[in-house]
Amino acid sequence: MRKSIHYIVGLFGLALMMTGCDGRDPELFDESANGAYFDYEYANDFEHTLNFSDHIVGNPDTVTITLKVKLLGYLMDEARTLSVKTKDIEGYEPADVTIEEVVFANREYEKQIEVKVKRPAVEDEVYAVCIYLDGSGDIGTGIDGKNEINLYVTESYSKPEVWYSHMDTYLGAWSKEKHIFLAQHTGNDQFYSSLYDSYTGMHIFDSIVALNVSAVNALLATAPEVEIVVDLPILKESDYPAYNVPYFWSEYESLLGMFRANKFCRFTTMLGGSTTDEVAALYAGEAAKQKMEEEADKFHKDDVLYMLNEYYRYALMGYPISEYKDLCWVELKNTVNYKVRIPYWWEDPDGLGTGEIVRMYFGEYSDDKYQFMLKTMLKEDGAENFITESIMPFLYDADGKTYAWDSSLFGTKQLSGEERLKDCYRLIKAANDKRPPIRQFDIPEVAID
Repeated sequence: MRKSIHYIVGLFGLALMMTGCDGRDPELFDESANGAYFDYEYANDFEHTLNFSDHIVGNPDTVTITLKVKLLGYLMDEARTLSVKTKDIEGYEPADVTIEEVVFANREYEKQIEVKVKRPAVEDEVYAVCIYLDGSGDIGTGIDGKNEINLYVTESYSKPEVWYSHMDTYLGAWSKEKHIFLAQHTGNDQFYSSLYDSYTGMHIFDSIVALNVSAVNALLATAPEVEIVVDLPILKESDYPAYNVPYFWSEYESLLGMFRANKFCRFTTMLGGSTTDEVAALYAGEAAKQKMEEEADKFHKDDVLYMLNEYYRYALMGYPISEYKDLCWVELKNTVNYKVRIPYWWEDPDGLGTGEIVRMYFGEYSDDKYQFMLKTMLKEDGAENFITESIMPFLYDADGKTYAWDSSLFGTKQLSGEERLKDCYRLIKAANDKRPPIRQFDIPEVAID
């Protein structure tokens, strides 16, 4: 064995650091000492608290904590064991801990001891244990007052200090069940800290709303085996929530129509529902079914207008019109008068040249005229196959920033591009000519080859 000068100098530095008023001052020790001590400076470092509510993710039965120990005196060229034991603390039920054998390898002078702590049997109770170095192994005790650490263990949930304002509005009132669910959903035991900017003292609004949406989607994705108890708010339509289709929607789709987040929020509000723990039961009730029947026509008209707005948006995305049905599609009814909007190709806001072509065949746009055109082609193609935009089968050419004819095949005659447009014109013009003169639309006469 030989003395480590570097190590001894380090020990002198440690002794100087520990002379602060809040620290525990080590007593003088002999150079030949062969001991260990818990390597902490301040008195409160020797009182550790473990709350299992800070370890929700994965719901572990055991949490491992580490305690720092360091040696005094000479380093040795041989492995030595350090005896670490536990004892009860008066007034507390004993915490269940396991400490594996601690071995210092040759010339090793500091380690972290792993202490495996078992989840308490009862919530909101505090359990405790004293972990101490007893000196019975190869290594004795080192510094008086640094040989024991008291560990307190509990599983106790409390409302985070930052849970107010926007968090109350968009996540609802705090509860233990909600706290646990959101921690597991986010994979973050301290999920609430990411919703608050401690530097500015303000909540992060977008993050809170995003958490509401993702958590509501997770809760309502599949039919639960047990009743949902987490009461997250269902946001109002004005908040533009990006909710996914809930598991119960398909059961009522014949009345409610295609799922849209704002429709879900609006109808939920109509039913008097506001939270995830009540919404499914509300939809299943007889009063809700009656309300669905009353609102079905309005929902259907809204869906058609939504579809037409989406198709306007799809135009510059370059999708073939044959793909529109997979993206967004509502089956039209000949008996319904819809609210419609001008198609992109007819309006031609970017000056591609399609507007001029459409006006040559159909004249100036009006809602009534376009609705008549839709119903004419709906009857021709059949409700199950008709795609509204197929009357004007153009395709955006992104490279040339112009239009091309869509080569998709449409209708009972399976026509594409310009031939489909001409055939639609023939059918619509013929249907218009059969109407009383006072009800005819101004559709031009065009010579078709």
